[in-house]
Amino acid sequence: MKISCVVPAHNEEGNIERLIERLVPTLENHAVTEDHELVLVDDNSTDNTPFIIDALARKNPHIKPVHRSSVPGFGNALKEGFKHVEGDVIIPIMGDLSDTPHDIPKLVEKLEAGYDVAYGSRFIKGGSAEDYPAAKLFANRIFNNTVRFLFGIPHKDVTNAFKAYRKEVVDSIGIEHLEAEGFDLTVELPLKAHILGFKSAEVPVTWHGRERGEAKLKLSENGLVYGKRLLKLFVWGNLIALADLFRAVVCGSWLGVLLALLLGVLILAGIFTLSGFSEVFGLLRTVSLSWVAFCCGAILLTFVLRTWRWSVLLRSAGYVASRGILFKCIMFSWFLNYLLPARVGDIARGVALKTTEGKPLGMSLSTIVVERIFDLIALAFLLALPATLFYRPQFLWLIALSLGIAVALLIALLMVYKFEKSFVKLLGRRFPSIGESVALLKAGLDEIRGNAAALLLCFVLSLPIWFFEIFSIFFAARAINIDLPFLFATVSGIAAFIAQALPVTPAGIGIHEASITGVLALFGVSTSVGTSIALVDHIARGVIIYIFGAISAVHIGFASRGYFKVRAGVNKDGNK
Repeated sequence: MKISCVVPAHNEEGNIERLIERLVPTLENHAVTEDHELVLVDDNSTDNTPFIIDALARKNPHIKPVHRSSVPGFGNALKEGFKHVEGDVIIPIMGDLSDTPHDIPKLVEKLEAGYDVAYGSRFIKGGSAEDYPAAKLFANRIFNNTVRFLFGIPHKDVTNAFKAYRKEVVDSIGIEHLEAEGFDLTVELPLKAHILGFKSAEVPVTWHGRERGEAKLKLSENGLVYGKRLLKLFVWGNLIALADLFRAVVCGSWLGVLLALLLGVLILAGIFTLSGFSEVFGLLRTVSLSWVAFCCGAILLTFVLRTWRWSVLLRSAGYVASRGILFKCIMFSWFLNYLLPARVGDIARGVALKTTEGKPLGMSLSTIVVERIFDLIALAFLLALPATLFYRPQFLWLIALSLGIAVALLIALLMVYKFEKSFVKLLGRRFPSIGESVALLKAGLDEIRGNAAALLLCFVLSLPIWFFEIFSIFFAARAINIDLPFLFATVSGIAAFIAQALPVTPAGIGIHEASITGVLALFGVSTSVGTSIALVDHIARGVIIYIFGAISAVHIGFASRGYFKVRAGVNKDGNK
């Protein structure tokens, strides 16, 4: 691969010769950088920089001088340099000797390993930033962590201009589509590559503070520019990323969503009418935010435990994924279930894992079905205690319903497992890839079935998941100063969860409240109190699911870009 180093220089007469003296031997003495060119861009310099660049070019045929006299700016200088490169790899290098030439081969080696972008990082093990002004370092860390949070990027140094790009990355983005004129190009270019789905890695590099000349990056002048650029990229990136992701998992008419939402609102209105608006809102006005925080904590803990359980099932099926991405997949699935009146979340979870980690959809769905079976058995188990202490015929119905659904799911799995060829033959024409999916599902079930310890651990984890789900209702009661017996919370919570197994309204609006209110009424709890408890619990759930779900959707959307980029390329080639 030919390497093109682009060096923007504005009034760098004290540094440019010293940079070339260090840069050229390094490039010539490494096999991966031996074929190279140096594009030196004079950006409206008023000192001797233009003359020095021309003199260096006359001495070294690898040096290509470029002179700019139009609108100055670091970003504009880099873009002009990009237009003159002839290499396969583009590496921006600062003209003030802050970047270390010996790090260049490491960046190139990452691209040779199959990555499209190699980030030079000052903030990972092996990297360093020497003589970095404290105020700039503080602002840098805040900004980089904000970028990582918003875009789901694992790399710790997005703002460093010292990166290696395959030329196809810059060509795909389009130099004409790069808007930044200043230092914010160091953010725009890698983030657009990330949004378009190019693979990236991080390499430790050493950065040195400027020894000669005046620093061009002014914190006071560029802070707002960076912020605006970040916000614009975040909005633009989500329009692209979430559009592809949602198209992959969501179909149907929005009219159905609106009608289901209307149904939920009507159910709520009926409950309020029955319970009394004034009584319910009177109780809600006294709500304790500290107890609501306990509700939120209990709910969040259930998702942590769900993540642990799913990772155990996946490992038992022979697949490994980080718990971070598994947590995001689960939150994304619940987020969709809280937006749409359909249980698309489970399918979306499998799709999210496939598009981010490349795990087969059929295998993921098999583990999710096994989870559901354990959930229902755990619910029946938790119901057994109140059924023995406070007998009600309804308890037996709930236990029977839980076990019945679990048995139905188990039978469905066994049918697919036993009659694999018949299912493939029946559905193969409509779903061409179903054969592979069923085969993977069967293989996954074989692995899971042979790991009794993993199955036992999954069942054990299912109990505290629902224990904390029920605790949320108990805390919701405490939030309105009601001392609700835990057994009452158990029965009402389980009834609500089973009732929502059939998706009727988005987020179970109305169904959740009606189930809890109705069951608590059996124990003599007034409907106004029951409705208030249900509302507090539901709001706490919504807070956790909508906040963490939205963040997870954004991160999965960006992490899926590579998958959709490859798929788009395959479709494009297939249509030629």
